[in-house]
Amino acid sequence: MQQSKAKKWVKRYQKENPDAAVKGWLFGDDVIEALINNKGCEGIWFFKGINDDGEEKLVMFPADEDGNILQRKLRSLGAAAANLKNGDDDDDNAADDSRNCPPFCPNM
Repeated sequence: MQQSKAKKWVKRYQKENPDAAVKGWLFGDDVIEALINNKGCEGIWFFKGINDDGEEKLVMFPADEDGNILQRKLRSLGAAAANLKNGDDDDDNAADDSRNCPPFCPNM
């Protein structure tokens, strides 16, 4: 079975960057759903960031059809997801609630 283009790209990156602190991020379906369920969401922006503990994180924002971020505040969806579950939709739509690889890595 031939390997997908995406897996080839990931393996190439990992081979060329063996000392990368973070190789990937896993987000739960609740985070993805919360983003795409924003009114007017037509896509998702992905940015690298550094949290308050100095850890590299992937941050996602919902975007409209023109690529504009739907809301500009930068609170994490970790808190926002809890608010969504409690019926409070006063979140800012940025998602950074992920598990990092390493240590939590998939088999590829």
